Amino acid sequence: MVGLADQIANQYQIKNLNTSLLATNLDLKVNEEILWELFLQTGPLSIFKHIGSIFLPRDPLSDRHFGYAFIEYETELDANYTIKILSPLRLFNKLISINKLSHEGSYSTGACLYIGNINKNTDEKLIYSTFSSFGNIVKAPILSKTFTNKGVKYYALITYDSYDSADAAIYNMNGQMFNGNVITVDYFYSASSTRIKTSVVERMINENRKLFHH
Repeated sequence: MVGLADQIANQYQIKNLNTSLLATNLDLKVNEEILWELFLQTGPLSIFKHIGSIFLPRDPLSDRHFGYAFIEYETELDANYTIKILSPLRLFNKLISINKLSHEGSYSTGACLYIGNINKNTDEKLIYSTFSSFGNIVKAPILSKTFTNKGVKYYALITYDSYDSADAAIYNMNGQMFNGNVITVDYFYSASSTRIKTSVVERMINENRKLFHH
């Protein structure tokens, strides 16, 4: 059975999954030249015959790209170093995520958000009623607290069934006053790694399913 990563490799003629990266949430102002100059800073990019090392899929009619790109390095060491140095990174005021495109890992569904700096008097019901206005919530809010040198901080995790809904929640709620506190809303990242918890490959397919239909 051909895996998802293999489908992507075949679609875009990627030679080596272990040396290839996937960058997502790219602004429309981003082009191949910008990506080349950015990723060349961390290592030599792969060139194979007439095929380049930057793959920025575009709509054949409008020529607008789909918001993600593939970058292929010469070695896996360079690919890993790039993730360590560049991910996450703000480009044209958008937070982009850079991840390995490999056979490893499972591609889960759902878009998980982190809601930070929540007022201690806020409960899950209020979070749910507020954030459900942006889309279907598949995992109810989980309210937690963490201890910092500035005292106890409260945060919540919430999961939507689509990235469009998660994007809408971020756009409308990040930096806004919520129950007495200015909150931060963004995609949930692991504290122990640079990999995004939600699946960037799953998002790519949700946004452009027809690329993978046979």
